[in-house]
Amino acid sequence: MAGRQEAQRIVTVGTGIMRGLLAALCVGCAVGCALLTASAASAATVEPISGDVSVNQGQGFKKLAAAFEAKVGDSVMVSPGGSAKISYADGCAISLKPGAVMVITELSPCASGSNAEEDDHHDHTGALIYGTVVAGVTGFVIYEILQNTKTNHPVSP
Repeated sequence: MAGRQEAQRIVTVGTGIMRGLLAALCVGCAVGCALLTASAASAATVEPISGDVSVNQGQGFKKLAAAFEAKVGDSVMVSPGGSAKISYADGCAISLKPGAVMVITELSPCASGSNAEEDDHHDHTGALIYGTVVAGVTGFVIYEILQNTKTNHPVSP
């Protein structure tokens, strides 16, 4: 009888660990998806440097007074005598010269292999993986703490 209870305890502990790992995986995936969604919300930052810089989001060009978070499909136009800097989420930064018109694309010019000027290219994949792992481990630890604070009652007397 004692051997059966010990076997049942091992199965129960193993099941708890599997549930904890599953919960950690779910939390990690949720955080990873949230980070990816947050980075896709704005495709690029348009920063006027000099002169007039305008953005068209489908309702005509509007002059920018300060930095602007542009989305995929927005058009950026720099007036003669003006300049602007476009910074993508992947770290690709390009300069727009006077008279230039550019459409913001999902893939940065640096990533697509075009001849754009690359000021500072940073790959944030490592940070995303690290954040996902930290979230997963945190979820697992929280789950195990919650599981170990419960009182275990025998299935049958």
